[in-house]
Amino acid sequence: MSKFVGVAIEDAYLPFDLLFYEAPDFLDVEVGSRVLVPFGKKNKPKLAYVLKIVDTLPYQLSQDQIKNVISVVEKNLFSKEIAKLLLFVSENFLIPIHSLINKIYGTYVEGELVPIISVNDLKLFSEFRDSLKSQDKKNICDLLLEASPIPLSRLNEKSKVKVSYLKQFLREMDKKNLIKIEYKLPYPLNKLLVIKNEELFEELVHKKGVFKSVKNVLLRIKKNGAIQYGEAIYKIRNGLAILESLLKEGVIEEIDENDENDEKIFPLIIRENPKRLIIDGGNLKERVSYISNLVKSEIHESESVLVVVNEIALIKRLSELYEGNFPGLVFGYTGKEKSEIKRQLRLGKRIIISTPFSLFTDMPNLRFIVVEDASSKYHIPHEYLQFDTRIVAYKKSELENASIIFSTYSIDDIIYYFQKEKGFELVEIKNLKKQNKRIIDMRRELKSENLSPLSRYLESKIKKAISSNGNVALILNRKPYSTFIVCGECGYVHRCPVCESPLYFDKEMNLLFCPVCGHTEEPIEKCPRCGSLSLLYLGYGIQKLSNSLRNAFKDTNLVVIEGGSEVIYDSKKFEKTIFLGTEAMFSHLNFENISFLAFVSADTFLNGSEINTSFEALKYLREGAFETYPNDIFIQTYEMENYIIENFKKDDELEFIKLELSFRKELNYPPFAFLYEFRLNSNDIYPIFKIHVQDTKIYGPVRKLYQNENVYELSIRTQIIPKELYSIFTDSFCKKIIGARVFPAPIIVNRNPED
Repeated sequence: MSKFVGVAIEDAYLPFDLLFYEAPDFLDVEVGSRVLVPFGKKNKPKLAYVLKIVDTLPYQLSQDQIKNVISVVEKNLFSKEIAKLLLFVSENFLIPIHSLINKIYGTYVEGELVPIISVNDLKLFSEFRDSLKSQDKKNICDLLLEASPIPLSRLNEKSKVKVSYLKQFLREMDKKNLIKIEYKLPYPLNKLLVIKNEELFEELVHKKGVFKSVKNVLLRIKKNGAIQYGEAIYKIRNGLAILESLLKEGVIEEIDENDENDEKIFPLIIRENPKRLIIDGGNLKERVSYISNLVKSEIHESESVLVVVNEIALIKRLSELYEGNFPGLVFGYTGKEKSEIKRQLRLGKRIIISTPFSLFTDMPNLRFIVVEDASSKYHIPHEYLQFDTRIVAYKKSELENASIIFSTYSIDDIIYYFQKEKGFELVEIKNLKKQNKRIIDMRRELKSENLSPLSRYLESKIKKAISSNGNVALILNRKPYSTFIVCGECGYVHRCPVCESPLYFDKEMNLLFCPVCGHTEEPIEKCPRCGSLSLLYLGYGIQKLSNSLRNAFKDTNLVVIEGGSEVIYDSKKFEKTIFLGTEAMFSHLNFENISFLAFVSADTFLNGSEINTSFEALKYLREGAFETYPNDIFIQTYEMENYIIENFKKDDELEFIKLELSFRKELNYPPFAFLYEFRLNSNDIYPIFKIHVQDTKIYGPVRKLYQNENVYELSIRTQIIPKELYSIFTDSFCKKIIGARVFPAPIIVNRNPED
């Protein structure tokens, strides 16, 4: 009896749902298998991942439309729980499943189908070769005659022609039945290599004349006891061919990864009441200490912990903190091969600290999932992350019966929802009631004709701290030299030609750029309106402020901290230093020896354009306060009466959340509705829906520059859940969609993890 499998095609970023194939029982296909399937009109063999198995076809498909699975390449690449999580994320964040699995899970996978080209009939092929006029084609034929069968990559390397040209010529010869193209399967990812014959091993490693590369492969396998293919041949030329030869000779053998670990695997512990916690307040070190003590009191020796972080620099800081509590058990992923996490788990690491992609990693007996800095904007959907980390982490905890902890400086709408609707316990480990929070009214500075970005009060505080050999931290969330260019004669403001925002000036790059859409252009020398040369570069960014600080504090060290660096600064190793930076300072600086922290312009946080701006602003203010506690924090602003500032000063998080959510409810914004943002290739969008949709607002489309191309952004606010939205779009609108982002109401997290 056959069954039907829903697969996602490897290396194919297709815009539609799972593709279904028939799989006879003798193939023994399982969810999580990697299979070989025919794809497209020409039935080209493609690797695919099995995500679903059903007994009957989806209603829209008929038996005569279905092709058969060719073979099972390997089983157990990932668990059924990971498959469910991938499908959940695809459906609820509007990410095509083929795209999702290739961007997220597919990056774990090494190896690919290798085309092998061989000549069918030497005599006919030679006659064909002699009839050619192109020398490049003759050279390709000569290589095939000399080295058939030959991998496509090797043929391309030796022929020295463009791969597109080579493939076109191979298709031409294939149509004439002059060559045969077969496909070699990739090496198995869930197999380990071990020494099979000790005598042959000793003979080869000590025998003269045996290539050094062969000895290196054998010694790697021997040293590790059991090793994956990729590790055995890392940076060894022709490594895969060496392994194949050693396997054929019986020197080494393959074993299943689970077999090698059988003695180390403990029965899965059934937990009736996994913990659901929100750890709120305190600095990073204090929260890690609290969580570590909790984990130590509850974790079994076979269980693992996953700490999900939003940036590499923070991973480094957390790795040091957790290593102090769990010596030898911590692995922090900092940009190595993603398969390195599985390798470190095999080596006995049980505290894994990594970016959100690690949520799709199978970890043995996962006991705790910790989402660190959980209210960070980098955990909600953005350009580099298409889903909400908190929601996906919660779903994973349901599927795998694990405890989950949100560790945060402040609570946003999503975390508050989990507290109120999902029974999370709120643990406040510290508050800011006793801290000196000085709010400085910059309007008074303006009235007194102080045009510096530093108030006279803040400048005096800096001088006092530096004179005592102390360090101070200044945050200004703008990088450029200036934030707008104005003509001193006619008042003209130079704006972006795409979105009309004032252009910033980056002095280091010597470029004008738009902070909204990314447009760039050369600096202007005269006013486009009146021709005057009296152009004024106004507004302060990091570049200009750093110049001012060097002039004002000549005998003081100045360290500028911006995003993009992985350097961590320990303030205990500095004195008489001003640390100046953007928000990146929070992940790149240890604040233990900081006399005080000041927000040079809190308004850059208060007036963002994103939906989560208010929560984000309060989060950064609280983060700065907790990291410098009990020392002072100074906030410079032109908006003394802003409710974010007021609630920060009173340290009344609950009042702020209720007020912000009342605004959201009145506007029908998340978490009370879904907000969808679509990137389109055209502004001709109507009609959007097949049917009339009530309580739905549509905004745009607005032209934006994205990756140097004009696109159109459209926002839709509605109660319609993601699973149903695409079904009511018109076909013409769907064809215009080139990207989507979802700010979900967390109601998509169903209480039943099987859904």
